[in-house]
Amino acid sequence: MNDRDVFERLDIRPNARNDGGRELRLRCWVHFLRAVRGELASRTGLPWKQRFAAWRAGFTSRSWMLYELEQGDPGRYLADFKAILNGYRVNGFYHTVLGNKLVLSRLLDAHGIPHPRVCATLIEGKLRLEDQAKAPALAAALDRVLEHSPKLVFRPVRSGCGEGVFFLDREDGGLCLNGHPVTLDEAARLLAALDGYVVTEFVQQARYARAIFPGSTNTLRVLTLWDAATGAPFTAAVIHRFGARASGPTDHWDKGEGGYCASVDRATGIMGPAVSLAADNHLRWVSAHPDSGAAIEGVAIPGFRECIDGVLGAAEQFPFCPSIGWDVVLTDDGYRIIEANTIQGLSIMQVHQPLLDDPRTRAFYERWGMA
Repeated sequence: MNDRDVFERLDIRPNARNDGGRELRLRCWVHFLRAVRGELASRTGLPWKQRFAAWRAGFTSRSWMLYELEQGDPGRYLADFKAILNGYRVNGFYHTVLGNKLVLSRLLDAHGIPHPRVCATLIEGKLRLEDQAKAPALAAALDRVLEHSPKLVFRPVRSGCGEGVFFLDREDGGLCLNGHPVTLDEAARLLAALDGYVVTEFVQQARYARAIFPGSTNTLRVLTLWDAATGAPFTAAVIHRFGARASGPTDHWDKGEGGYCASVDRATGIMGPAVSLAADNHLRWVSAHPDSGAAIEGVAIPGFRECIDGVLGAAEQFPFCPSIGWDVVLTDDGYRIIEANTIQGLSIMQVHQPLLDDPRTRAFYERWGMA
């Protein structure tokens, strides 16, 4: 007896929208075509013979260069185009839950998972405080939020790669926006032109991270995947990102934005060498941060095991999302989950080690037709 027979016998109307496969496939193809367009316009300098080899193997020319696949084994790496064509299918329509920062914050809060406290939302130029049903005047609302939380982070509800994020803090009676002095009225005029933002408290990162680079919030990217055999999530990769003078107040590594990333041993929490990506796609490997001189390679992350256990516990609360890239800040008293991502950024992980070397990780991606 199939499922439809059971539904008919019990007089239950089947959910015709449960699959949603057509819309998800369309979304994947849209992203695939964008990737192809970007690849055709890219200027990596890779000879055409190697470009064709990269495309046949399913990689962009940029990945082919970063992973040095002309001499390496492409079969050890998760290929770009397969990942793009299947990426949104893995989490299905639940990827919108992960991508909506306000919804994600509410869910994390409901499960008691550490995350930055939401102070307000910004909708059509109006700042709505969490403890007030009606939004007061913008300047007055902003002043009140700053009274309780003198350092704020403004993030678009839906965005990626740090787009649209900015920081506002009050120190010694004055205001600074991304380090630049502003008046309360100037800040209010900026907010009046914005829509769809969530305002959270600023999370003070742990001492070890501040010592390496204090000019940005330096985050972990933790990739969790669902093991079908055990029915539980596992950690597939951990990367630590660090900002630099070139990256400004963010720790972004991709697109040659100046940041650094280091691999982290999943068992010990000890970091390997860090790497930056130049605009011309050349890599620069370092054992210490060039701006601060602080060591990165060989440093053990304090509280790492407790953090990973907490992230795995969070992943268990999202069984419909078997693939999540968590952005996490380590603090002196624990950790805070900042974001969760369906598209996790392969290059930042695979520039250090091929994902498919791990048998559990390979089994996961094979199940989804990505390896």
